[in-house]
Amino acid sequence: MTTPSSPSPQLTPPSATPAPLDPRDITDASQIAAQLALLTRREADLTLALNALIADRTQVDGALERLSQLTTDVDALSIEVDGVASGSSRPVNGHALPGQQPRISSRGLGLQNADEFDDGTDGLVSRVNRVWETSERVGGKVRKLDDEIGRVREAADVVTEVLELKNALQTLAVAIEKSDWESASRSCKRAMSVSKAVLEGEFAGSVVPTPQSPLPPPQQLNELRDSLLRTFRAEFDAAAERKDEGEVSRYFRLWPGIGAEDEGLEAYGDFVVGLVKARSTAAGKPSSPVYYLTNLTSLLESIAHIIDQHQPVVDKYYGKGRMRKVVGRLVAESDRVVRNLVEGWEEERRVGRLISETKQSRFALLSNPALAPPLFASLTNPAAANQLSLASIANTTSNLTSTLQSYAPGRKQQVPTGTATPVQEEELGPDLRDVDRILGELVALGGRWALFRRFVCSQLSDEDGDHAAQTRATLDLLEQSGSQRAIENLLKVYYIPLETWYLRTSVEKAHRLDSPDTSAKPHLSSILDDTFYLMKLVLNRVLSSGSVSTLSSLREKITSVLETDYAAYIGKKMDLLYTSPAPHDRAEKERREKDQKASYIIYLNDLDVSADYNDRMLAEIRANIPQVYLESELEAVLEELDVLGDLSVQFRSSSRSALEQLFNQVTRPRLRPMLDECYRDVSYLLDEDAFADAEEHDVVRRRFVRAWEGIVEGFKDAFTDHNYQTFFNMTVETLVKPWEKMVFNMQFSELGAIRYERDIRAVANYLSTQAAYGGARDKFTRLQQIATILNLDADEDPDEFYSNSGIPWRLSRHEFNTVVGLREF
Repeated sequence: MTTPSSPSPQLTPPSATPAPLDPRDITDASQIAAQLALLTRREADLTLALNALIADRTQVDGALERLSQLTTDVDALSIEVDGVASGSSRPVNGHALPGQQPRISSRGLGLQNADEFDDGTDGLVSRVNRVWETSERVGGKVRKLDDEIGRVREAADVVTEVLELKNALQTLAVAIEKSDWESASRSCKRAMSVSKAVLEGEFAGSVVPTPQSPLPPPQQLNELRDSLLRTFRAEFDAAAERKDEGEVSRYFRLWPGIGAEDEGLEAYGDFVVGLVKARSTAAGKPSSPVYYLTNLTSLLESIAHIIDQHQPVVDKYYGKGRMRKVVGRLVAESDRVVRNLVEGWEEERRVGRLISETKQSRFALLSNPALAPPLFASLTNPAAANQLSLASIANTTSNLTSTLQSYAPGRKQQVPTGTATPVQEEELGPDLRDVDRILGELVALGGRWALFRRFVCSQLSDEDGDHAAQTRATLDLLEQSGSQRAIENLLKVYYIPLETWYLRTSVEKAHRLDSPDTSAKPHLSSILDDTFYLMKLVLNRVLSSGSVSTLSSLREKITSVLETDYAAYIGKKMDLLYTSPAPHDRAEKERREKDQKASYIIYLNDLDVSADYNDRMLAEIRANIPQVYLESELEAVLEELDVLGDLSVQFRSSSRSALEQLFNQVTRPRLRPMLDECYRDVSYLLDEDAFADAEEHDVVRRRFVRAWEGIVEGFKDAFTDHNYQTFFNMTVETLVKPWEKMVFNMQFSELGAIRYERDIRAVANYLSTQAAYGGARDKFTRLQQIATILNLDADEDPDEFYSNSGIPWRLSRHEFNTVVGLREF
């Protein structure tokens, strides 16, 4: 079946248009424009022809109609391949063909629901081949046309860029001649924006040069840009010399426009360094205690002021993070000034001599606790007293002032109990007040630098960027500076040795002037307040230095001093209390024993309260850490303070060990005789008359109360709460064990068992009233369980009671049976 074809559109005759040219033969802009117009016209003609071809569906409909007639052959092939017949036919163009019969499915052929051609399968293949060849021919011509258009556009872009380059270079040269630097900067930026391939290409090299500027474009641009850089630097320096802020700002903004950020920042760095150099130095003499501190503060404040004011301008015109290079120049200038300040400080303060004098200190009192004066005059060691000089004896009264009073005037003086004892003569050495001034100056210098370092890191950290990486880059800049090394060296070489000497000397002085305060409850001595006042002073001072490494090093020294020169030293003094020979006079002996006991209790309390003082002091310091550390350093600072917190555990451990020693020597030997006295002539084999008499006199409870008060006399009011609780628990625990053994050797009547239970309950109730924290009843659980067993009914089975009573027994089965055997009823 054939159908008439519609006429296809005709292309414009080639004679009406210019002949196509090879792009390589084009020599001027007019030819480019003509060829571009020709290609555009050809593209329009082809588009019209293709649209007309697609719009004409006559041939397409005829092909579909012929395909519908291939049903028989396709179904036969489908049966051969798949063996499945189709039960329906697909309509052509949405309408079923007349007389069409159900057909075989053609899934195996890949031609589902297709109609066969009248001329068979060979015609179908021939038709498909013709369609493919036509599409390839048309597509190839389209692709070739696209390639030609792309090359033309590329050539046009190159021409445009070259013309832009030529115009920019000419404008730049004219602007330089007219000293129009803003226009020159813009023109230079335009020329620099041309791609490198075009700038260095042959076409630009043949088009851009002129008789007035015959140099190739890259060389022309470099020479003109170098001329701009020299001019900008000269004008900038001249404006800086005249202190013309407007002109300085004008030329500073021009450098980024020509891609010369480094050159601009270099010139700006020289400018701000000049501002720092021109600052006025602090007035005063080098001998003034604040001369060097004032000079360093003035230097760092001037640098910080420049950074704060100028950073927004640098960030705006040069980009975020570019201020770090300027800060590097400023820090380099500070290195020079700080080095001179440090050298002058070392020479003026003569710290080398101070270090040499401190190294000669022997700390005789700390190395030999026997030389330390006792808390009470009756405990004076004659051997140690013979070593004292007449001058020290003459000055005894004035030397008994607490060290704390010398640091904190106005504190109420403690009045020592007993006759004043001689105090050992102090060693010769540097004056503590001179060392204290040097230490204060050192940490102030370190603190100023740390504060400056924190300011710079915060200023140069962009909130939108990688804060940690920016801080690290700034820290690297500062930590590698000469100023950082100079300050750290001051703290390491001078501060740490002098602070350690100051602390040890002050602690030694506190031991020398140690005096008791028995009017307070609990009883303490002045060494406690003195030592922890010094501790707080030293810790606050080292934290003010702003150096984590210095804090770590000094923390080790502080720990050593507190462990060795404080806690261990007090322990040695406690051991020495009972080593001196007892006097022969009875009254003197009793007084000495009383003072020994009081001294021991005071030292125990000092150690116990030291733990509380240490915890409270560290809590206050943690809440008020000086604002000179970086956020990343605070964790390390807190870790160092936590290590000092471990000293509290050592203080409590030392106190408990010494308390156990006191208990074993003084109290433990009295507990068994106390029980014997309580049960003297006491029997639990009672009849009714004896039971009534026991109820009336209540002998065991009364004797126990009297004996207990004799044991704890002098301890309850003198001990700290924690020490008394420990002492109380030790005493009760030690008391009930022999009590249980005593009970296992007794015999009980029925009334005697009742009396025993009342005695135990009365004693437990009494002890519970003697300690606010309780715990006495728990210690008497085994004794009370013995009373429960003894008071079982006669008809009750003991074995069943032990198994089914629900009581959490602390007595073993063997002990249970033993108690049952104690009953005489």
